[in-house]
Amino acid sequence: MTQKVYNISSVHPWSDTRIFFREASSIATNSKYKVTHIAVANEVNTPINTPIDIQLIPKRTKLQRYKNWRLLWKKIKTGKPNIVHFHDPELLLLGWFIRKRLNLTLIYDMHENVPQVVGSKQSIPKSWRKIAKRLYQTIEKRLMRSCDGVIFAEEHYKLNYRFLTCPTMDIYNYPAISPSEESLPKQDCFTFVYIGSISELRGAGLMIDMAEQLAKHCTDFQIRVIGTGFEIFQAEADSRGVSKWIHFEGAMPFDKAFEVLQTSHVGLSLLQYHPNFLGCKPTKCMEYMAAGVPFMVSNFLMQEDLKRYPCGVSVDTADIDSIVDAALYLLDNRVAMKEMGLVGKRAYQEAYSWKTEEEKLIQFYSELEEVSH
Repeated sequence: MTQKVYNISSVHPWSDTRIFFREASSIATNSKYKVTHIAVANEVNTPINTPIDIQLIPKRTKLQRYKNWRLLWKKIKTGKPNIVHFHDPELLLLGWFIRKRLNLTLIYDMHENVPQVVGSKQSIPKSWRKIAKRLYQTIEKRLMRSCDGVIFAEEHYKLNYRFLTCPTMDIYNYPAISPSEESLPKQDCFTFVYIGSISELRGAGLMIDMAEQLAKHCTDFQIRVIGTGFEIFQAEADSRGVSKWIHFEGAMPFDKAFEVLQTSHVGLSLLQYHPNFLGCKPTKCMEYMAAGVPFMVSNFLMQEDLKRYPCGVSVDTADIDSIVDAALYLLDNRVAMKEMGLVGKRAYQEAYSWKTEEEKLIQFYSELEEVSH
């Protein structure tokens, strides 16, 4: 019997990579499931060949998002799905409401460690952060009792959820890339590259500092930064006179960005310390692996992974000298750099592609189906 799955979000755009292109698409490849994907409308209207029924809801401000909860409830009540897979902490309240009224399977997909985020929010006075965190944890714990299964996007999230009695599964946000056996020629100028959202917390300022300090040692290099949110940082690079070495190029289609990555020498993932990042595995690092490119990464990320597969170097993002020293090491040791890239490509194929996570996701659905029967 075909199971009807509603994959829902009141916050994320419908084209979110993890929610739609990985999870919903993977579930839909299994003939046991008919997937309806309900998420926020955005400007991406690229025609997609998919068996998934895509339904759009309006993008709203935080204070207006309760209207989307009502829309989602009406759709669920009318459509009568067997499984509701939701992706936002705010929908825990809707899940609790659904559990009181309908007999179905509820899956909560946790994308971030929300208590840690609440406990470190700058918008909350410092003296109130611990209280806010505990209050959120108390409410969250009660609402999560309504869930039949919980998915963690990072392994360390579950350390705070040992109280759960329902099945859980770690499903990492690994990329779904088919690496080419062909190696594209590297650019003539030694190229560092960053692909992803651009912000201070994700290392934009550090990359400008790196360009400035590295230029004191050598001048034959460039840093290409690809992604959204770059305008303020481009202005800073111009004002500091380093735009010769660091280029903010805006967003581009992933296939084009991946070609840039393949022709670059070193990937960058210089996240600044934040409790929500601790122990995370940045998706961009797996993209660097898939491209056969070694990377520089913050020393609170992926440390066990790098012991298993030495495909990059760790840096202390609180110390610009640590970043510059690592960059100079890679610039001066091309043989070691190439070996790291080969190790990374092998690591991606063996352990870090979406294929392994897709298998875990389908297995988790099957386990929940058995429990519900």
